[in-house]
Amino acid sequence: MSRLYVGRLPRDVRERDLERLFKGYGQIRDICLRPGFGFIEFREKRDAEDVMHDFNNREFMGERLLIEPARMDRRRERDGRDGRDGRRDDRDGRRDDRDGRDGRRGMAGPQRTPFRIL
Repeated sequence: MSRLYVGRLPRDVRERDLERLFKGYGQIRDICLRPGFGFIEFREKRDAEDVMHDFNNREFMGERLLIEPARMDRRRERDGRDGRDGRRDDRDGRRDDRDGRDGRRGMAGPQRTPFRIL
């Protein structure tokens, strides 16, 4: 759990801003920013827990931060698994959603039964 999701980030935030904000909370391995949210990974699990405790719901650049553990660990991403069931199609890396029903997803078609509707 050394990787944290940081939500409700201002759109104009930069990596340098987050580095300054979390200065003194341990060594940062990686920062990945997207519009409005990002991920930050600390070298030590305890540092991430401290940041989560001290900065969740704290105001930063006019926004209230949402900090929680990231749902998926980056190591799983690098392994090529997608975090749901880990299945991948070997040809192009896309999910293999076939489940034995002629490649269709969802409900199977109508099925004949011995019962009749009157």
